[in-house]
Amino acid sequence: MRKRLRKKKHLGEFKEWCITVEVHLDPGVDYQAFLDDWIERAIEGNQCQFGGGGKSPLLEGIIQLGLASHGLQERLTEISNWLEQHPAVQDYQFGPLVDCWYDSGGAN
Repeated sequence: MRKRLRKKKHLGEFKEWCITVEVHLDPGVDYQAFLDDWIERAIEGNQCQFGGGGKSPLLEGIIQLGLASHGLQERLTEISNWLEQHPAVQDYQFGPLVDCWYDSGGAN
């Protein structure tokens, strides 16, 4: 398949990776302030995108990490570090890496 078509169909080197996330917050935390901080610092600060939401004390969604060639593991590590250091986060869990466009079930 030609490069232009692989790019158009998000295949091969143009495959985009996503991961699900579930974040449990401390009860009584300012959910909107946390959400603003999450989007600005953890997501946009790592050139990612987030889709999801929730209701205090739970935030659920999917993080679009980008192409494998753009350092998706480093982005995920930075987001994980941010979650570990944030005082309002009790616990968090990531799902497996999946193909954003075709949900192939993993990066293997």
